[in-house]
Amino acid sequence: MEFHMVHWSKSQLYQLFLIRSLALLGQAATLLYFALTIGNAAILYSGALAVVALASLTAVSAFYFRAETRVTDLQLFQQITIDVIGWSFIMYLTGGATNPFISYLLVPIIVSAAVLNQRFTILVGIAALCAYTVLLNYHQPFGLLLPSGGHLSMSHTMSSSHTMGMWLNFVFSALLVVVFVTRMAQSMRAREQKEVQYREQNLRDEQIRAVATIAANTAHELGSPLNTLTLLSDELRQLCPDDDQARRLFDELDSGIDQCARTLRKLASNAEFDVLSTPQDKDSKRWLEQVIEGWLNKRPAVQLSFKTLGSGQAPMIHIDQTLTPALENLLNNASESGTDSIDISIDWDEDTVSLHIQDYGSGIPEDIRQQIGKGIIHRSTKGLGLGLLLSHATIEKHQGQLLYHQPKQGGTLMTVVLPRSDVGEA
Repeated sequence: MEFHMVHWSKSQLYQLFLIRSLALLGQAATLLYFALTIGNAAILYSGALAVVALASLTAVSAFYFRAETRVTDLQLFQQITIDVIGWSFIMYLTGGATNPFISYLLVPIIVSAAVLNQRFTILVGIAALCAYTVLLNYHQPFGLLLPSGGHLSMSHTMSSSHTMGMWLNFVFSALLVVVFVTRMAQSMRAREQKEVQYREQNLRDEQIRAVATIAANTAHELGSPLNTLTLLSDELRQLCPDDDQARRLFDELDSGIDQCARTLRKLASNAEFDVLSTPQDKDSKRWLEQVIEGWLNKRPAVQLSFKTLGSGQAPMIHIDQTLTPALENLLNNASESGTDSIDISIDWDEDTVSLHIQDYGSGIPEDIRQQIGKGIIHRSTKGLGLGLLLSHATIEKHQGQLLYHQPKQGGTLMTVVLPRSDVGEA
């Protein structure tokens, strides 16, 4: 049986310790009461020692987990199992199933149903039920806690019937908890998880909208300075009509201004939502080659290699214009990582197309790597956070995935996985 490890806040574990401590306190108070009211307190020693032993184990466990910030479901299951075993031993020394405190064995099942998955809860329920069943016949006699208070007038038949009724009630309650309470708890956890994802999505959308607004304003604000630079360049060119070196410098300046102007016009054109959000079927390999070619025109000094790993005809992908700048963001991050070269490859299978971008630089900073895919990425000194946020959001909008891996030899391998649009076509 395979169990997937889920991490919980340490507060869940300490709540369990608190419940166990309260139960032990109640049992200790009961034993103390009988020690003060009966003449022979020696019969309570073994039960008192068992209570002290379980309390000590609880203190040691709390001390052991003091430095942990998260605990796994397996660790919680182990502590719940300690509850079942420890309480069963106390019940063995104090009358077994005739002890009214035997019903506490239902508490570990309830706790397990609230915080663990159903498989763990089933194991806890089986352990508690087996312990209760064994304690029906195997225990140290402890007449002080018989259902009627230990009076000799109670018949053996009535005592057995009462004990068996308690056992049947325990079985019924345990089944209800395992079957229904567990499902209710899982449903609540799933709903909470969806709410968290919804909040993160809203945060990410708000940040993206803010970036889009700033970009649009920036495009408008840069228009006037660029026009001014164009006029100044023309005037300066007229002042030096016979200087060849000045003419070459002005040509380079005009080329840069024209490139900025084209970029701004493209940004203003792409700002139209209908244009951006209209997807088209495109040949994945040809599209990737076009993206790489356009990107290399902006960064001609970058050493880049491209190869095709898939066999046969390249599949089609259903994308819109927003995916191109998303991929360019990833290429920008790779080139700015201090790498000497970038390796790009494309591969595909029956359902997906995978684009691999491998650099050999410093890798993604730890603070950014921990935030990839979350609703908001905080500022990074290397400027990687916002680009990754936008790229991840765009790829996710295309029903894809952005995966990253940092090889032992250094660098970063970013993989964009996109669904094929020609699945099922002959």
